[in-house]
Amino acid sequence: MRIILKDDVPVYQPARRLSFPENQAVNKQIDEWLDQGIVRQSSSEYASPIVLVKKKDGTARLCVDYRKLNRKLVKDRFPLPLIEDVLDKLQDAKVYSTLDLKNGFFHVEVNEDCKHFTSFVVPDGQFEFNMVPFGLSTSPSVFQRYVYSIFRELMRKGIVIIYMDDLIIPAKDEDEGIEKLKKVFEVTSKYGLEIKFKKCQFLRRRVEFLGHVVENGTVRPSVAKTIAVKKFPVPTTVKQVVVFLSVFYN
Repeated sequence: MRIILKDDVPVYQPARRLSFPENQAVNKQIDEWLDQGIVRQSSSEYASPIVLVKKKDGTARLCVDYRKLNRKLVKDRFPLPLIEDVLDKLQDAKVYSTLDLKNGFFHVEVNEDCKHFTSFVVPDGQFEFNMVPFGLSTSPSVFQRYVYSIFRELMRKGIVIIYMDDLIIPAKDEDEGIEKLKKVFEVTSKYGLEIKFKKCQFLRRRVEFLGHVVENGTVRPSVAKTIAVKKFPVPTTVKQVVVFLSVFYN
């Protein structure tokens, strides 16, 4: 991943205060990243603060607040597919398998001369990413380009359909589904891609994918998505309408 900035004025923000339990959780995560080679110690003049985001299971995810840095980034023009176009490709299938790549962005390395831009600070130190971090505005396009490059042949043959780190393998029956899965796993093994098997669905007649239920060639919004739309306050301004539409279509 190459990071290109609009100017060379460093972005710096101090570390944010954390409670004792939060600091322990942050240090544990950073230690794991150091052991895995995902981050390294940094002395960069760039520094962004972190933010802890609560997950559905009640635990917290360590994220870097790159908002100030993002304003300086030159956009990556690689397109993300439209969800509607992705779902349209599933209409002729009867059996589906879905795969979720683990830590998708961390499969892509940041260029050596760009790593200092990703620097972040916590109360106990300063670090920078060796692998593509979440939070950078260019990361989704960079990752999409990566998965397209390694799955290009299978995608062109209709064996797998990909949106970011979510993969779906449509098939006419279980036998075809198994053969397609073998081909996909050959690619994931070749490139060392890790898969969250707890989130995978194999050879199902009905699956949830990108917030939709796919069954017998039909696609409809999932129950959770429908409830979220119903509970959304009635928009009274243009800005609120835009927010509502983003909830509905995403």
